[in-house]
Amino acid sequence: MTKVNEDVRPSRTPVGRSLGFERSLLGVLALVLLAAGALALVVGSGLLGRFRAGRPVLDPLLVGWVGANRVPFLAGAAALGVVLVVVGIWWLLRSLRPEGRPDVPLADEDGGSATITSGALAAAVRSDAEQVTGVSSARVRMAGTEQRPHLRLALSLQEGADVRGVWAELDEEVLDRARRALGAERLPAAIHFRLDRAAGRRVS
Repeated sequence: MTKVNEDVRPSRTPVGRSLGFERSLLGVLALVLLAAGALALVVGSGLLGRFRAGRPVLDPLLVGWVGANRVPFLAGAAALGVVLVVVGIWWLLRSLRPEGRPDVPLADEDGGSATITSGALAAAVRSDAEQVTGVSSARVRMAGTEQRPHLRLALSLQEGADVRGVWAELDEEVLDRARRALGAERLPAAIHFRLDRAAGRRVS
């Protein structure tokens, strides 16, 4: 009986593009807006005094300062608007940019070096994966960076395939061979299984 590697742990890295930066930025923005809303609610409810609750939203002193410094205020507001537009365009382009398919550089103890292209490694892994018992076809692509490459595999399984056996053979042979080719102890991989539909039977 094939034994599944007990050291395998779920990895979020290869599942999709890292969203850590976007989540952090949106989290900070949400906290700032939440704090501003909570402060407005506290002041408006009169918890800090009826005088503050009855004051206009824009402090008269602030309105007076803006009126006295109209040109610098408008220049600063325009500069801030330009910065926000640039940041928004950069963020949009970053989100729409296709994810890279890194080539992996290798080096040996003698100082020699070589590079395994993402296409070559993906083709080799696909060829090995399609030899696994129960797999009818496979799609493989590299993702991540040169320092932290990972694999994404989409496998079509034959009807009645032993999924646990397929998973064990992938980990013990296909992925292990890829790890040895890269000289890496770990190679995160996201594997998606899809069961082939059985051919329809005609009733006569």
